[in-house]
Amino acid sequence: MKYLIDIGKNSKIASYQLKKANNKIINKVLLSYCKKLKTYKRQILNQNEKDIKLSKKSKLLDRLRLNNNRIEGIRNAINEIIKFKSPVGQVLEKWKRPNKLIISRVSIPIGVIGVIYESRPNVTADVAALCLKSCNSVILRGGSEAFNSNKILADLFRQSLHQNRLNKNAVQFIEKKDRKIVDQLLSKMSKYVDVIVPRGGKGLVDKVQKYSRVHVIGHLEGLCHIYLEKSANLNHSKKIILNAKMRRTSICGAVETLLIEDKAIKSHGVPIIKSLIDIGCEVLVDKKINRYFENRLKFAKELDWQTE
Repeated sequence: MKYLIDIGKNSKIASYQLKKANNKIINKVLLSYCKKLKTYKRQILNQNEKDIKLSKKSKLLDRLRLNNNRIEGIRNAINEIIKFKSPVGQVLEKWKRPNKLIISRVSIPIGVIGVIYESRPNVTADVAALCLKSCNSVILRGGSEAFNSNKILADLFRQSLHQNRLNKNAVQFIEKKDRKIVDQLLSKMSKYVDVIVPRGGKGLVDKVQKYSRVHVIGHLEGLCHIYLEKSANLNHSKKIILNAKMRRTSICGAVETLLIEDKAIKSHGVPIIKSLIDIGCEVLVDKKINRYFENRLKFAKELDWQTE
């Protein structure tokens, strides 16, 4: 427990210091991290290979695996975050009372964010970058199956913080694999952690929401829908839907269900479904849509509409 309390205290101190950090220095840290991901790519892949060899769950391997393209994807995501305007200090709403008192709602950092996630190591980089951009410190608890990958990604981020004279404890990675650590993080750390964000499957999110004494921002499962209507631009819709389904089919954010407005079935639905099939996606449909495909496609069962 002392181990976790120390992490909590360090995060709290770092969060106070981050309130004074400006967007320019934050972007310097993110740029430094982005360069390190390229410089230390071979070391990152070596650590990831250790995790791959140790993992006994074949269904997790795609989520767990890093390669040159995926590291480049992480770097591209960091570069996008660098371009974001700082979310801190933005006037979200402003109004004047009858007594001429002016009231503003202004965005501020949350403080310390605890993130519990499973097998995707890119979450380590994404979350660390987003939390820093919003001047929040973060405590990372990744899945044990990605331990080595997560650790090197977190270590490189901490190095980037230190080199740019920011408190490296703005990002901390829990290095103990004991599952009791998660229980303690949920039930014993409300003094230090302001919000918990679970990133993972239904079981993880359900447990966090049930047992946490810290505020939780969470979803329940990755049952993602897209609604396609007649007014939508066909080319844009096709790109969005193919990307949402086929970019990485194993992630919880991959789209599961495409709902199509009746008036858009022939003009939009049919060409988009054909495009999905052409790149290797199995499509399950109802009777109305299957008529456009001479009933050659598989029919969706009732369970398919509620299954990730």
